[in-house]
Amino acid sequence: MLQRPLALLATLLAAALALLAGAAPAAGAAPAGPGGRPVVLVGFAGVRWADVDAERTPALHGPVPDGAIGTVAVRSVFTAACPADGWLGLSAGRRATDFAGTSAEHVRAPCAQVAPAVDGRQPDLQRYREIAAAGTFSAQPGLLGEVLRTAGVRAAAVGPGAALALADTSGRSPVAGPADASTPEALAEATRAALAQGAELVVVDAGVVRDPGDLPWDEPAPAATLAEQVAAVDARVAAVLAAVGEEAPEASVVLASLADAGRTPHLQFAAATGPAPRGEYAEALLGSRSTRQDGIVQTTDLAPTLLALTLGPRYPQVAPELTGALVGAPVNPQPGSPETAAARLRKVLDLDQAAQAVQPLVPRFFTGLVTAQIVLYVAATLAVRRRWGGRVGRSRVLAWMRRTAVVCGCVPAATFLANLVPWWRAGDDTASHLLAVSAAVALFVAALAALALLGPWRRSPLGPLAAVGAATALVLAVDVATGTRLTTSSLIGLQPVVAGRFYGLGNTQFALFATGSLLLTTALADRLLRSGRRRAAVATVAVMGVVTTFVDGVVGSDFGGPPAIVPAFTLLALLIAGVRLSVLRVLAIGVATVGVLAALSVGDWLRPTEERTHLGRFVQTVLDGGAWQVVERKALQNLNILVGSELTLLLPFAAAFVAFVLMRPSALGVRALQSAYDRHPALRPGCVALLVLFAIGFAVNDSGTTVPAVGAMLALPLLIAVGVRTLELEEPAAASTPGPTPAAGARG
Repeated sequence: MLQRPLALLATLLAAALALLAGAAPAAGAAPAGPGGRPVVLVGFAGVRWADVDAERTPALHGPVPDGAIGTVAVRSVFTAACPADGWLGLSAGRRATDFAGTSAEHVRAPCAQVAPAVDGRQPDLQRYREIAAAGTFSAQPGLLGEVLRTAGVRAAAVGPGAALALADTSGRSPVAGPADASTPEALAEATRAALAQGAELVVVDAGVVRDPGDLPWDEPAPAATLAEQVAAVDARVAAVLAAVGEEAPEASVVLASLADAGRTPHLQFAAATGPAPRGEYAEALLGSRSTRQDGIVQTTDLAPTLLALTLGPRYPQVAPELTGALVGAPVNPQPGSPETAAARLRKVLDLDQAAQAVQPLVPRFFTGLVTAQIVLYVAATLAVRRRWGGRVGRSRVLAWMRRTAVVCGCVPAATFLANLVPWWRAGDDTASHLLAVSAAVALFVAALAALALLGPWRRSPLGPLAAVGAATALVLAVDVATGTRLTTSSLIGLQPVVAGRFYGLGNTQFALFATGSLLLTTALADRLLRSGRRRAAVATVAVMGVVTTFVDGVVGSDFGGPPAIVPAFTLLALLIAGVRLSVLRVLAIGVATVGVLAALSVGDWLRPTEERTHLGRFVQTVLDGGAWQVVERKALQNLNILVGSELTLLLPFAAAFVAFVLMRPSALGVRALQSAYDRHPALRPGCVALLVLFAIGFAVNDSGTTVPAVGAMLALPLLIAVGVRTLELEEPAAASTPGPTPAAGARG
């Protein structure tokens, strides 16, 4: 009965997104570029906003009052990006590296210096291209230089890193000045000469900062301190900016740190002044369509930015077979940025501070949450099977167990709400951050638990389950619709330094959102079923399925969510409708799922290139022949996580056990759950749909192991609460019925 609504949904989504794509300005009608003004990119490595202030680094601090500022997520192939990785990311417009070894070897290996050009050629480019070809990111070092050469842009590279960034696919690079220019005077002179000779684009390598206390194990420490190295970079930047001011004061200037200073990944420095692809780099935060986060851009955004600035309305029509391989988007000033320079500076400092503060807390949080839930499962098993303290004592034990289970179910949503409080500013050590974030999470757990346990729905066993599920789904839906602010750098959220996703619903957020929506839907359908309104129950499931799919797939830009959501909700609707499953119906569910996903993806692909999300970019990847590399990378990532530790190896067995308990509670003597199934006709179908959601979510997503694990952290405590509440309602009734009284300690 649900196939027709889903087919209608697919048609409506395809039509709506096609209309949106048609209503958007055509690529040829893109806003004009800077009108022939020169563009200057000054790149360096290892500089963060925490290293910058007006007194010690006046040149780097200079754009703060009047320019646009932000941070750069420099994540490359490995956890920390070396300087060569940053310049290669600019050259290829994708993640690329100069290191051919494994991740374990990369931790030890010192970062190699970028070799200067020899006779106008980058000597290592072909080796870099071979490393990229063997990888899974489809990177093509030399792509930026090839597009610039094809477009006839007069470019100049000052310094070794710049020569690598602007080299074309054959290794030729438009070197200006000495190939190994590194002093402030040499950089300034080469920049001045290039602009005087009519260069439309100048890229300058202003040096490298390496943190002596955070280096790979085999890398020798530099002679200079961190502060001295940053000051040296500032001096080079100052010299280049002075030369630009003399020769081309109207130029667009982008300053960006392209790599990390050591083993620990950080959000790096970014600033810009002058004309932008859209508007002016003035009194704003930087951002891009690839991150959709005010104040965060990626290294891979810089190549599209340079092309948009130099080519203007010709981008991306020039060499579309090349520019189509770029995964980033032009960097622009963001509307709605804080009005004061102090507020903007506070924002970029907060971004890196929060990203750093949360990293060591994530494993501790998950360890604590998993431990607490295991204790809950053991305690619940004992509580429902033993009769301690007679009738009054047992009633109290069951009541406390039910409340504790609901509290555990509130934790995931509370971790996102905790980011409403700037807990990362509480001290500079992990202990202070742990205490602060724990207090914030506890505050919101208390609020959510009170909502679930004190509301009018508390009288129904499924009431708290519905309330917590709805709260979890609503928090994530509102957050994703308003910019993914709460999810970023949260305990179960998106981590900017990982740079896997910056907006929308990632795997863990999808698992929580879809699970919460499915639990809410089950409770609503059950209420209707119990009142004899089966058609209304089926319609409710259909509507909730459409809404959940739309929020996850369209608003949340999640490619791997709809393939699990659509079958789960379709199955729930069929089971509630009393329809028996057959091979034909299962195939129909599969076809409907593929149709919905195809409609969402193709509709997004029809948008202009810079406005596409993950869905549209995957379609383009398929058209470019790179789909297998994406599938291979995601499958390997899932496999590596699954076999990465003894704990994750147990996940399939734990999942199978949980599935067996949910499907056959009587076989293991789980009377509470069986009684809940008997009282609530939609609960068993809801659990079956939940298992389908987890299984498909695990199979089709990278890091898919997190889908059932995180989803269960929300669902299982709430199902325990349902079972315990069912016993609370049943046992007084049984006690009032004449019959033998069970002895204390007898099994329940």
